[in-house]
Amino acid sequence: MIAYLAILTTALAAFFGAPIWTVIIGAGVLVASSVSEQRKLAERLANIGASHMLAMAAWQSAGHALLASGAAFTIGTVSRLAMLAA
Repeated sequence: MIAYLAILTTALAAFFGAPIWTVIIGAGVLVASSVSEQRKLAERLANIGASHMLAMAAWQSAGHALLASGAAFTIGTVSRLAMLAA
């Protein structure tokens, strides 16, 4: 639910003309929620000797969060421009 709110907020911020660095804030919220979920698996992965997978998953989550936040910002900006042109 937090992820959906972060994406929606980023899109709405772009719609209302927020600066591009808003993407970083949205991505930060997405990464924080993802890493908190991954922490729940840390002990299990350490027991089987696969804790390196958690670090890789964190980097992947950061990339996906940046892409999702950037896409939301782009959609918000395009929506604003389409409304101004109409």
